Amino acid sequence: MKSFLTITDVASRLGLNESTVYRLVRRRKLPGIKIGGQWRFSEDLLLSWITDRVTIDRLRAEDHNGSQNKRK
Repeated sequence: MKSFLTITDVASRLGLNESTVYRLVRRRKLPGIKIGGQWRFSEDLLLSWITDRVTIDRLRAEDHNGSQNKRK
């Protein structure tokens, strides 16, 4: 069976306040599902989401740096 995390678990792992995690999941910025009225997060999906975010941020930074170098 897959491992699911609570809001508290996710907040702790990401270094965020629980209210921030609630806001992110309600805005569909963070992958989660409601089970019995409580949010749960697949540990695998959360790790995948983190990896995707890091990759996107890195690509944006590289693109931004490349744009600045072209202006010089």
